[in-house]
Parts: sequence; C-alpha cells; structure tokens
Amino acid sequence: MTDTERLNFLQYLTDQQKYTGKVILRDSTTGRGWRLHETSWEGSVSNVREAIDNYAKEINYEIEEK
Repeated sequence: MTDTERLNFLQYLTDQQKYTGKVILRDSTTGRGWRLHETSWEGSVSNVREAIDNYAKEINYEIEEK
C-alpha cells in the first residue's frame, strides 16, 4: 500500500461520518504525543490532508518542494 493509498483510506473513513466527518491533527491534551482523530473540536476539517497540513503549519514544519 502506498502513502497515497493510506491517506485515501483515512479520507474514506472520514467521509463515512461515523461521528462528525471532521478530523484534526493535534498534540495530545495529556502530553502523550499527537492525535489524528475524528472530532467536533474547533479547527477540525473534513479533509485528512488539510488536517495534516494545518498541523504542519501550526508547528512551523517546513515542507520541502520537489
């Protein structure tokens, strides 16, 4: 399975809207790493890739252009 296929699978799960149909990537509230999860939290979005991009921008991660 490619990385694209993995992200497509996560998007497929999000599109099923088992809860809200929105996801967020964020630091754990208990300080135990990071979380990508479906949620109703402010800042959640309907696109998995956008959630990842938002977190990367939040922590000032420099994405290399190919």
